[in-house]
Amino acid sequence: MNALPKLSYVLLSHNREKYIRGAIESAFAQDYEGELEYIFSDDCSTDKTFEIIKECVSEYKGNRRVVVTQTPRNLHLAGNTNHAVQFVTGDFVIRADDDDYSAVDRCSLIGKAIAENPGCTFVLTKQRRFTDAQDEEARKACSTPCSETPAVSIVDIEKGHDGLSAFFSKDSSNKAWSSKVYTEFSNLPLEGYYVDDVICFYRACSLGFGIAISPITMMARDGSSNMCRGGDDGARGYNAIIRLEQFNDKYFNLTYQPLEQTIADIREHMQNSRPHAYATASNFFDALSKNMKERSLLCTYWRKGTLNRIKIKNKLRWKGLFNWLRCLPLPIYAGLLAIYRKIKH
Repeated sequence: MNALPKLSYVLLSHNREKYIRGAIESAFAQDYEGELEYIFSDDCSTDKTFEIIKECVSEYKGNRRVVVTQTPRNLHLAGNTNHAVQFVTGDFVIRADDDDYSAVDRCSLIGKAIAENPGCTFVLTKQRRFTDAQDEEARKACSTPCSETPAVSIVDIEKGHDGLSAFFSKDSSNKAWSSKVYTEFSNLPLEGYYVDDVICFYRACSLGFGIAISPITMMARDGSSNMCRGGDDGARGYNAIIRLEQFNDKYFNLTYQPLEQTIADIREHMQNSRPHAYATASNFFDALSKNMKERSLLCTYWRKGTLNRIKIKNKLRWKGLFNWLRCLPLPIYAGLLAIYRKIKH
């Protein structure tokens, strides 16, 4: 096995005073035997998040490099990423959010996988979702190292993999990248703050192959929806359904152009630096084209009428009563779904 790589654990935060201490404690608990540094970057929080970060770091007794920084103004997730990576000196970036927990051996499992697969540019692991009510259980689960021998699979667009199947698989954690994702491309587009991980994945695929390993390395919190899209726990009422669908409308319209530009960038990069790999990566780019066509349809979903939504449903081959109801005007759909959930629960 090759030497363990140097890892940079990058934790981004914004207005998470309720959760940030636990997230940092899980960072400092990492049992990695290789070189590891911590970059804690706060996106100009207006609550006590940044003060708690500094307090946690002042209590840290380890000897690893720790950087605490704050953006000059609220830059959102992509901008905060751009700010944070200027402090990175590691070979790989391990990304963490301010309301989640990393397993104690997250860095160890990822670092060993990289060492055993020289040349890889990203690592996919598994995550498990939890709610605030399951917080204690989630912390406990993260405190015990994985006892299984990780199953490893290769994700290589040069070998015909489409890549997206692994990235968008349920419960996949997609936040371990080669630092080249940031150094060989320009900054992440600021409008891409809901798809920063998608952009990094596309870039990583263009730079080399990835590996997917079987252990759960991260516990991801449901329902706090401050750093990312947030989840729908199936028990939310009328107003929450409206907010989620309005967010979906914003998400597809805001992120389409950054993803379109990213795809153009990686095409150009591969054509110039890896022409042979580009020539054999048609499955990947076909999958990207299909995904972007779906996104372009969803950009108009709630912005046009019922007939348009029916056409989109049919084009995307959505089936079932739920998807028919979702073709109705948003207030009617949200009301019916809220009534159904109330009866069900």
